Amino acid sequence: MAVTMRDVATRAGVAVGTVSRVINNRPDVNPKLRERVQRALKDLNYRPNGRFQSWARNSSPVVSFILSNRDFLHPFHSRVLQGVEEYCEESGYFVLYTRFRYSPTVAASELQLPSVLQSHGIADCVILAGANFENFANSLDKRGLNYVLLANNFVGTESRPPHDRVRFDDVAGATEATRYLLALGHKEIFFIGDTALPWYRNRYEGYSKAMAEAGHRPSGQTLGLSDNPFLNGLKSIQMSLEQKRPITAVLAGNDEVAHGVYDGLLKAGRDVPRNVSLIGFDDQQGMGRLESLTSVRVEATEVGRQLAKMAVEKIKSKGVRVPEVVLTTALIKRDTCRPLFQAD
Repeated sequence: MAVTMRDVATRAGVAVGTVSRVINNRPDVNPKLRERVQRALKDLNYRPNGRFQSWARNSSPVVSFILSNRDFLHPFHSRVLQGVEEYCEESGYFVLYTRFRYSPTVAASELQLPSVLQSHGIADCVILAGANFENFANSLDKRGLNYVLLANNFVGTESRPPHDRVRFDDVAGATEATRYLLALGHKEIFFIGDTALPWYRNRYEGYSKAMAEAGHRPSGQTLGLSDNPFLNGLKSIQMSLEQKRPITAVLAGNDEVAHGVYDGLLKAGRDVPRNVSLIGFDDQQGMGRLESLTSVRVEATEVGRQLAKMAVEKIKSKGVRVPEVVLTTALIKRDTCRPLFQAD
């Protein structure tokens, strides 16, 4: 049986996407990881898929993964890319990865698109990941370019029809997390996340729904105090404690915010979970701060696989619209939550 990139990734202890970037001699790979992958390639006598390489050389269908307004090393989007690459390798499609930073205030007609989109025929379908805005989507629409969208991270005011997009149900995820805290006896549950951004707004909606069902008023810091999620969590919980809010549990908009909240609570002499229970969102294990964090898991790799599958369907169908795919989330219970202590 032929050795696959997944075999190499397992041997080297890295993601499949990292193996792909080493094979394609991409510069954005840690030198130590590159050395491990190269050693695994040699040990396993890996040989690239000849049919796949032939397709790539002969301008076979190409899926362009565009990561907008995000750093490549962002753990969530790295796993999304891993899922895209896995599916495309299995299906015999070539993936081009591009980073793209742009301002939402630039008119769609004046937006300078990435080079992979400027040359006709290079990209048969585009996957829009990262944080995207209406002007980019409108620019692609005007040019007649096929694309599929990670809908959770799309910032816009226009109502978009439910097709050509993949999203995970973060409203349901936040609702489940809040219900769990309520079941533990917490009533003073505080939400932290900048609701000017749609992913936090969705999670606040789920939190508010669960609080309303239980007959409690939602309470939170929904105005961002920093563009850095960690600092926003830190500053928000510090300010809330200074205001002497009766907080016994916190639902953070994502894990980075939760880590900031955790540090702020520790600095204030509050123990997690003895004094305050804490839940994050995204389940970004490996961030190097709080490995025991209870969090709402988003299967980011599966998000990537579904985006790639949808892109391939659009290529095969010559651009026919594909119905929206909605993925479920799951609450992963770890060490940062406990029942509310009731004093005698």
